[in-house]
Amino acid sequence: MPPTGSAVLDFASPFHLRCDENWKILDAGPSLVAHLSNNPSGKAFDDLLEVLRPEIKGASGLDKLAGQLILIRIKGTKLILRGQWQKLPDLGRILLCSPWITNEGQMRETGIKLNQLGPQDASGDYLMLLIAAQQQAQDLENLTNKAKAREASLAAIVEHMEEGLLLVDPKGRIQSANPASCHLLGSTARRIVGSQVADHLKPLTTADEASGVIEWTVHPEDGKQFKAHGSQYDIQTSHGPREVFLFRDVTEEERLLQMQRSFLSMVSHELRTPLSAIQASLALTTAGSLGEIALEAQEVLEIAARNCKRLHHLIDDVIDLERLQSSALPLQYSSFQSNELVLKLQEGLTTLAAEAEVELIFQDAAFEIQADPGRVLQVLINLVNNAIRHSPRQGAVHVCLEKDEEWARFLVTDEGPGISAALRSRIFDRFCQLDHGANQPAGGAGLGLTISKQIVIQHKGDIRAEQGPDGVGSTFVVEIPLKAE
Repeated sequence: MPPTGSAVLDFASPFHLRCDENWKILDAGPSLVAHLSNNPSGKAFDDLLEVLRPEIKGASGLDKLAGQLILIRIKGTKLILRGQWQKLPDLGRILLCSPWITNEGQMRETGIKLNQLGPQDASGDYLMLLIAAQQQAQDLENLTNKAKAREASLAAIVEHMEEGLLLVDPKGRIQSANPASCHLLGSTARRIVGSQVADHLKPLTTADEASGVIEWTVHPEDGKQFKAHGSQYDIQTSHGPREVFLFRDVTEEERLLQMQRSFLSMVSHELRTPLSAIQASLALTTAGSLGEIALEAQEVLEIAARNCKRLHHLIDDVIDLERLQSSALPLQYSSFQSNELVLKLQEGLTTLAAEAEVELIFQDAAFEIQADPGRVLQVLINLVNNAIRHSPRQGAVHVCLEKDEEWARFLVTDEGPGISAALRSRIFDRFCQLDHGANQPAGGAGLGLTISKQIVIQHKGDIRAEQGPDGVGSTFVVEIPLKAE
């Protein structure tokens, strides 16, 4: 049972009034005292309060109305109280009220509806109900305060974020703009709000399916256009549906990326020339054109030649990747038969598979494809080469070609240790390599899959890594359109 007394009443019912047997006021709630001219303690009930309903004469008439609804006016004020009075053990006569106000002749209640609690015989039970009602009001206030705090936090985040943020209505009008967007657009929120978002952001691309990123041309007030990356999505607000536009200036990023590509391209070309000379010299020497050489020296020269060849392939990969990513290597489309790819794969990789003691198994269906045959073959060579390298001796690599109404599909499956689900999402990143321990043969630089992905993307296709059949090994799936758009 909760504690009883004035402290509890002040908390639970700030409009309470407590009287003795002779209807002299003992104390009153803080809200009620605030509406009286002075402290009412010791004064008669009739001197301060007037019973409006039901009509009775004098405070003594209240004895017959215990537990019933009554309306009381504080004399000299417009405040009307609605409540009940009870005679409670240890508390005396107590009037528990909530305020009413007059509005064009109509009275309406504000605050907690204490009259709905009903009469109680025990002071503890009644106070428990009062405290519960008060707690509900407090909980509601706490939730409101938390919502306001969250709203303030969100507003602070939007205010200080580096990306521009525009809130747009269904008609394309900007409803709000954060400081970053004002800075990027070279204007003020007052000038931006109400204008059309299409006047400021013009899309260069549709949203990327994987990342959702959109490229825009931004048109600031000073006329100096620049490229921005961002996203666009729908939200539901209390004012109806809205669109959110997030965007950021990528001018500096693209400048740095271009510098990186130029540097790599320059280094690659500068390396290729002397490397070609070294390869030619090694070829002449190992062929005996410069005279007979010892067996031990022959072996060393062959190792050097192999590593030169490997380095040459790496340089070619770097150059290819940079050209693909900068769209400087356009596709050469033509129509060809799928089984032509199989024949070229067999010609190019049968020896490698035999040296690794891995069997190549082809399951091909003859169909026509419109694509760049050289680039598609490059993708398949990369995938089959990787599969051979990661397969155990006496294992097998399966190459399957199939199609449906719109897509050509190539599947390369090995019997190796497989790729974890976490790594599958980044296996196509630059320089990403699998580490299967000391027994794993040395691989390339980790650019083959990155190049393959770029080629497939240029064909408007898809490439992905999956778990192999029955959980063994890995399967790489390549899908490209049967017909060029």
